[in-house]
Amino acid sequence: MSLESKSQELKDLIATYDTQWFLGDLSGLMQNIATGRAQDQLGHLSSPMRQLYFLGGLLVSSDDSNGVDIQYTPEKWDKIVQLLNEIEREYDKLFFPKPDEEIDDEWRKIRQVAMPSFLSYFNQGPLNYEEQTINWVADLYCQLDDLIEKETGVKTLDFIQFYNNLDDLVQRKFQGFGTRKDLFQKEWLTYTKIQMGVVEGVPDFIKEMGEQNRPMYTFVADHGIINRFKPEDIISDNLSIDKINTILSLLTCNRGQNDFLYYTSTRPSNPLYEFPIIDIGEGLFQVFEVKQVIHAIDDLLERVSSKKAKGRDKLVEKKGKLLEGRIVNLFKKFFKKDYKCFEGYYVDGCEQDILFLWKDYAFIIEAKGYNLREPMRDPNRAFVRIKDDFKSCIGYGYTQTKRVEQKFIDQVPLKIQDKNGNLIEEIDTTKYEENDFSIIVNIKSFGQIQNDLSTLLEVGEDDVFPWVIKLDDLETFFLTMIAKKKRPQDFIEYLLLREELHGKLICSDELEVCGGYLTGKITEKKIDKAERIVTTPDLPEIFDLQYNKGMGFDNEKLLAEKKSGKYIFW
Repeated sequence: MSLESKSQELKDLIATYDTQWFLGDLSGLMQNIATGRAQDQLGHLSSPMRQLYFLGGLLVSSDDSNGVDIQYTPEKWDKIVQLLNEIEREYDKLFFPKPDEEIDDEWRKIRQVAMPSFLSYFNQGPLNYEEQTINWVADLYCQLDDLIEKETGVKTLDFIQFYNNLDDLVQRKFQGFGTRKDLFQKEWLTYTKIQMGVVEGVPDFIKEMGEQNRPMYTFVADHGIINRFKPEDIISDNLSIDKINTILSLLTCNRGQNDFLYYTSTRPSNPLYEFPIIDIGEGLFQVFEVKQVIHAIDDLLERVSSKKAKGRDKLVEKKGKLLEGRIVNLFKKFFKKDYKCFEGYYVDGCEQDILFLWKDYAFIIEAKGYNLREPMRDPNRAFVRIKDDFKSCIGYGYTQTKRVEQKFIDQVPLKIQDKNGNLIEEIDTTKYEENDFSIIVNIKSFGQIQNDLSTLLEVGEDDVFPWVIKLDDLETFFLTMIAKKKRPQDFIEYLLLREELHGKLICSDELEVCGGYLTGKITEKKIDKAERIVTTPDLPEIFDLQYNKGMGFDNEKLLAEKKSGKYIFW
């Protein structure tokens, strides 16, 4: 069977399910990916998060006339899993050799780049914490509110308030169905089609117990009940019903037949990424995954701001300045004292982003906002596009850091100038002998080809690779080290260890390496002995554990509840 026929069979298979129940069940399953529960349903999926999103997208883009089923049979779920994994393997086959195709070093290199980039682009969702996206959206787009309000009718903070109110509502409903009866909605039955009860003929105490626990039993049978809401449920003092309805019109979709069939498709794309809220009728809405709402808002505001060339140029300028400012603040927060920092400086007439000096260490930092475009299915064409994007972002960033780093290597004075060529300060590089590091911080990660630079980045025989990390990962790493009372010397040790991994690392998420270092699972001795280091998804757990206690983000949500240790969250 072809990729098309398998995808169509899967779409037809799930089209029989009720919209509310099916999307709610998928939402519940997504909560279990990190916990390891529900292995009877999740255990055989190869990419659970993306595959569950794919199922949700197929359902929303199917005709709802036959959508009545509210329970899986084991046989039908097994068939769904089988088709999902077969579809995944069909994509893998894109990178297999064709009949009579010559397999040489160039063939291998193309697939070494194209395959992990393709799979991580389509299989890996946003890997960050919600506060990071909220703070980024607020700090970036509030500067563009004149344009945003003109295009959408509301301002950036209205979008953020909408997200926070919706997130708070879902959390309250989850707690209300559990241990916080004070948060329970009295009209809860209006949010579900499923009616739970006790069979006739049982003793009265069983009936009484069943009635007391009916809300909990209903939630177990219908996880989506906590994701359903009426617009008036999320009204607050600074978010009116008119604003809520305006935002809903921008972030909401309806179930209905369309041509979405492939999870790598962009035209049409999975509707749940752009429209994570579903209008289920009778004044009710259902959010598929709450966190996706803030990502959809981010994407929406970027599209709105980029409609015209003038707005696009302004957005690029604001984004670049914000990125540089965030990096500087993080370094200052981590190193605390004994530092000197230069921003937007010039060397030999060329603009540089950040030079951060701490004691006898120099960190040469470039900030990059360039995105990896969607990889093509054809490996040869994909390789060309990926290589071009890599060169424009990471390759160019390295050229910039290398210009300054060479001054330290050659032990010649580094003249810091302004844009007019005026001398700001002259740095004696002899004080930093072999203590200089090149760092490139980008907004979006390039995955494997960023984490192991040996595939695409050419460096001199005696040179070392720079450290490349996305902003959110840098923030998470630094804040966790601060919480763990790690010293700047520990960070320098990490950078030295990190240089040794290039050429032997298989990793799509830099926090897996960071987590491995902090937990002692990735050490210099292990790197020296290994021909290949393959990181695993459990390595960043140290960051989730810290987040659950309080990470230290600006405006961190539910901080008091986290520190109390009394609650679990959805």
